Amino acid sequence: MKTIYLMAFLAMSYNAFSQCDPSTIFANTTTNAVCTEVNGAVRYFYSNSLPDHSTGTFPNTGNPHSISAQQLSLTLCAFPQMSGTTAWLDQGSGQCPYWEFGVANNGLIFDPIAAEYFENPNNGQLNTDWNLNALSSNNNLGLDFNDAHVQPSGKYHYHGFPDVLATSFGVQAGSHSPLLGYAADGYPVYGKYGYSDPNNSNSAIVEVTSSYQLKSGMRPGDGITAPDGAYDGTYTQDYEYVSNLGDLDECNGRTGVTPEYPGGTYYYVMTADFPVIPRCLLGNPDNSFTIGPPGQGCGTSNASSICSITGLHEHLSMDQRINIYPNPSADRISIETDLNIVSVKIFDETGKEILILDPLAISVSVSDLESGLYFVQFRVESEMVTKSFIKK
Repeated sequence: MKTIYLMAFLAMSYNAFSQCDPSTIFANTTTNAVCTEVNGAVRYFYSNSLPDHSTGTFPNTGNPHSISAQQLSLTLCAFPQMSGTTAWLDQGSGQCPYWEFGVANNGLIFDPIAAEYFENPNNGQLNTDWNLNALSSNNNLGLDFNDAHVQPSGKYHYHGFPDVLATSFGVQAGSHSPLLGYAADGYPVYGKYGYSDPNNSNSAIVEVTSSYQLKSGMRPGDGITAPDGAYDGTYTQDYEYVSNLGDLDECNGRTGVTPEYPGGTYYYVMTADFPVIPRCLLGNPDNSFTIGPPGQGCGTSNASSICSITGLHEHLSMDQRINIYPNPSADRISIETDLNIVSVKIFDETGKEILILDPLAISVSVSDLESGLYFVQFRVESEMVTKSFIKK
């Protein structure tokens, strides 16, 4: 099962590769390039980490670094499972103190935790129990209008998901959010618009809300060894989770159906309010998303030991084993499946046959189709499977 994304800037055919070629991705140091594929139980991302959209000016007064191409090789479980424990991003794995939350489809990292803390004004000692909230207007970390900035290595990464960035990703009111990317544990990530009934794809589209709120009262510190003053969002510890306050759990996720997962899945949501990007993971995060000192195995994949497809097919219908995304789409759809597809045809909503596709195609242009509902009929050996998508 394989999916390949190549940004328009990369002048190559979607069908030119039998697999991702990281050297080709990394050789591009001027424009966005990303490739992702699924082999067995593991999903692979290769990215040069260059944005495919406009950014603010870097360096700036709060962020002295310049954007530069990277060589990101990330792995995560293609068929994630709940771990039974909660992995908080600021607690990392082993000798690696932090997790990055996940990766967007454009190959850029979602990383909400800022490595900035309350500083003792007398001796400069940091109190790591009080982490600065990168999205607070009280903190100048040099974020641009995408709520992103640049690490010392030159890696441009997202700390939030503002409306301007949501627009470039295709998130809009009235439509279910497109699939934005994947968390480090392999579960999908969506924007703030979803079904009002998470288990009913025919229910109304609403803005999905987090279950966090600002604490009331004053911080317990003395202003020297720990912060004092009212809880105002300057620190991530200014917020508290209140079960059932909103639509989502403590990790800003929920279980339900989505256009890409009609049979249902656990998924994370980028909300308008704190935490915006989730701060914890419920599956098994891959160590390729860990951050920490070199030589400790940080950033090194352990997908081979945490990812499995054992027994998966017994629990999935044929319909669930074929994904079409993004859905809706204005330009191109991708087909992701582990089935042996014999033929593929597209019909309009009147039942008229519109296109016959190459059954080996993994990405198809729909830009010439008129806006509306279409049906994709897959022949899988002796059986037929029909999926739908909306052309915007």
